[in-house]
Amino acid sequence: MQLLIFKTKWIILKIHKVDEKDYLYTIFTFDYWKILCQKKINKKEKTLDLWYVINFEIETKETRKVHKIRNIKISSEFQTENKNFTLIHQYLELLWIVLRNTPDGVPVSHVLEILEYIHSDHRLSEERILLAKLKCYNTFWILKIEHKNQTIQKILKFIDKNNITEILKLTGINTELKKELEQLL
Repeated sequence: MQLLIFKTKWIILKIHKVDEKDYLYTIFTFDYWKILCQKKINKKEKTLDLWYVINFEIETKETRKVHKIRNIKISSEFQTENKNFTLIHQYLELLWIVLRNTPDGVPVSHVLEILEYIHSDHRLSEERILLAKLKCYNTFWILKIEHKNQTIQKILKFIDKNNITEILKLTGINTELKKELEQLL
């Protein structure tokens, strides 16, 4: 059985501490989708956290369900300073949507692009995260674009047809529309 090593960029969706030094990470990448990895952390290493975008090597074999990771380099961290609790909570909900709806080993296009864009968004707002969540639901074929409210339907069709950079140019979603859009999630 051949040992394979891949290098790629990932985002951490979930962390499970097995014991004092051993962690399981559910990670997501465009190339390899959602997978489960294991890492023993030594005292010199920084503990990885949710929402880190990281580069590392993955060591695996064909039959292995839990892969080993090594040579970790943190590319970027979600900057929590100057963000209120609600905004951080909304971002974590976005990660949860990806974790819950991405099948293991099945390619889902655009999801990493959405996460990376939101991750690095300096103008991050609840409205922008809501639009990203809707785009993720659309990518997972969960979002129905037919709606009785014509404005909501136009927004949903726009989300369906455009990429995340275009979608996040939408502005002026009032409180009433925001509440109706949130009910779709």
